[in-house]
Amino acid sequence: MHLSQLISGARPRTLALGVAPVWIGAAGAWALMRGREHTLPQCAWVAGGAHCASSSARMTTLMLLCLGVAVFLQIAANFANDYSDGIRGTDAHRAAAAVANRVEYVTRATGPGDVEREETLDYEELHAPTRLVASGVPPRAVLTAAAVNAALACACGLAAVVITGYWWLLAVGALCVLAGWFYVGGAHPYGYRGWGEIAAFVFFGPVATLGTTVTMAGAVDWPTVCASVVIGLVALAVLSVNNLRDIRSDAQAGKRTWAVRLGAHATTVCIIVVIALVMLAVLAAGVYVGVHGSTLAHLTAGWGFCAVLGMVCVLLTGYFTCFEVARGEYMRAMWSLSLLALWLALAFTGFAMAL
Repeated sequence: MHLSQLISGARPRTLALGVAPVWIGAAGAWALMRGREHTLPQCAWVAGGAHCASSSARMTTLMLLCLGVAVFLQIAANFANDYSDGIRGTDAHRAAAAVANRVEYVTRATGPGDVEREETLDYEELHAPTRLVASGVPPRAVLTAAAVNAALACACGLAAVVITGYWWLLAVGALCVLAGWFYVGGAHPYGYRGWGEIAAFVFFGPVATLGTTVTMAGAVDWPTVCASVVIGLVALAVLSVNNLRDIRSDAQAGKRTWAVRLGAHATTVCIIVVIALVMLAVLAAGVYVGVHGSTLAHLTAGWGFCAVLGMVCVLLTGYFTCFEVARGEYMRAMWSLSLLALWLALAFTGFAMAL
């Protein structure tokens, strides 16, 4: 497998979905522990008499380890999905559907509107992720790449557990690994039964966000819980757009996603509603801070700027993403949603540190 294929298989454009919840969880942890360093959970090494690192260094280390868990697990899941879909023949259906789409649009090119649609289709094809197994990469190589990244994620998670002494996090990590594999792997993948969107919401939302906050601060607060739900909605929207793009090939392969079950029109409406909910949540947070700004002891010009900049960018990005979904520009929409996730993290950082 070549380096370019490894990079393509990792789906770097979507990695923001793994970074954003950890960013939000870390911001929530720093805000929660501000001025309360003495309440930090004891290091697991205390029992052995070793001296713990300073609180800021310890929290930074844990933040980076959580980031490693999230990103490496996401990459591992991407390779595992490519492997499983490839050996099942699902990606072969996608290739056939892409050819059918091009023939259909070329045949129907009778006016300026259709020509514009052809340009959109070209963009989709040029920026669509490479299906490694379907393109001829040996399945064992793809599976090995998934296993290596999963091992790296487990190593980061184990290090965080050793530092904190929260051994129950091993069960959460094991559940995340199993969820990544059985999404389209195994004899009865839940992604083929319409549960993929729910899994994306749970694991890229509350699990990743609150898991980071608990690991770093030993507790959670209500702003971080709310933010974990909002970032989970973004992840749900990304997977829904992905499945909407692949609706024809998934139907042919027997993959019953929400898009296949609801149909293209209803799925498009649902995605736009989800994006609108994210925008409303951020706007509500901005209004709350604006109304109660005089009573917020930690509100500074810097944190206020982060909150306002993030909020404005979320609203603008969400607005244009809705049009991209409606026009069928699915690759553009997924890229925009990845940016929206990062802007959301920036906005929450400002809001959380100001409270």
